[in-house]
Parts: sequence; C-alpha cells; structure tokens
Amino acid sequence: MTHTEASLLGIAVTVVLDLWVLRTRLLTRKAYWASYAIVLFFQLVTNEWLTWQGVFQYGEDAILGWRIGHQPVEDVFFGFSLVTQSMMWWVWWGRRGVQREVGPGPVPAVARLLGRRDDA
Repeated sequence: MTHTEASLLGIAVTVVLDLWVLRTRLLTRKAYWASYAIVLFFQLVTNEWLTWQGVFQYGEDAILGWRIGHQPVEDVFFGFSLVTQSMMWWVWWGRRGVQREVGPGPVPAVARLLGRRDDA
C-alpha cells in the first residue's frame, strides 16, 4: 500500500467514523474547522522542517508527487485523519462518562470553582 492509498483510506475511515459510526459530527462544526486550521498551520511548519532536513524521505512511486514545500500532500491527509480521530475519540469517550471521578493529584481549577473536592 502506498502512502497515497493509506492516507486516502485514513480520510475515508475518519469521515465514516465521525458521521455514521461514532456520530460525534465534528466535521459539521465551525469550531472544529477553526481549531483544525490552527493545527494545520503548525503541522505544515513542523513537517516542512522535518522533510527539508531529510528526517522523512519519500519514494516518488509511493506519493502523488504534489508537494507543499518539501512535504508531500499526503502528509496533510494523514495529519487530518490523525488529528480528527484523536478529537472524535476524545468526544466519544467523554460522552460515555470515562473518568467521571476525580483522579489523584490537584483538583483542576474548574472543579474547585464548582465546589468539588479532592475526596469527592
């Protein structure tokens, strides 16, 4: 499987998971796209530096050949899938009440404001 095929498969899986399986619907929200734009900017800067330095090298037969600077466009596709799935799994698990109890350590400021204590 080429980098292009894996990246496109990642996008398809991400869209199906978001809209039909997990139903988090992040892709339909303006807040998601605003936050993704910020992530994308830093992804492009970081990935440009890494590919320019030769940390990552790609065989021309494994990519489309379209590049943004030194990085192949597939890296943007892969980054989209990675970031989006991280966010949607976070939302999905949060809706199911994962870690409702306060764990060890200091109580977060929001919990203190709501009157929750360490031993609650």
